[in-house]
Amino acid sequence: MKISLGLIIVLASMVFFYLRMGFLRGRKKRYDREFALKRRRVNGRSKGAVLPQTKGAPPFSVRSWILVAISIIMVLLGILMYNKMSILGLDLITNEAILNTYTPFWYIPLAAGVVILSFSITVDRPDLGDEK
Repeated sequence: MKISLGLIIVLASMVFFYLRMGFLRGRKKRYDREFALKRRRVNGRSKGAVLPQTKGAPPFSVRSWILVAISIIMVLLGILMYNKMSILGLDLITNEAILNTYTPFWYIPLAAGVVILSFSITVDRPDLGDEK
C-alpha cells in the first residue's frame, strides 16, 4: 500500500477526531467535578461524603442529527469514490470522464465527513437545578 497525500489527510482527520473525543472526555470529567463541588456546597455535605452516581447517562450528546447524517453520507461518498464508484461489483457511474475527474479526490469528502462528525458531538454541562 502506497502512502499518498489522500491517505495522510484521512489519517490526520481521524487523529483529530480521536483527539477531540479525548478533549470532550476531559471536559466531561471536569464538569462532573464542578457539579460535585456545587452539590456539596448546596446540600451541606462534607468533603468525604459519597455522591450518588448518575448511571445510564451517555457521556456525549449530539448537537445536530442533521450534521451526523450529512457526515455519514460524506464518508460513504468518499468510500464510493475510492472504489471507483462501484459497490459489490455494481458500477454506479460508468462514464470514464467523470470517474477520472472526481475519484482521485476521494479523500476530501471522507476527511470532511470525519471532521464534521467530530464537531457534531458535544458534552452537556450538568444542571444543578438551582441555576437560571
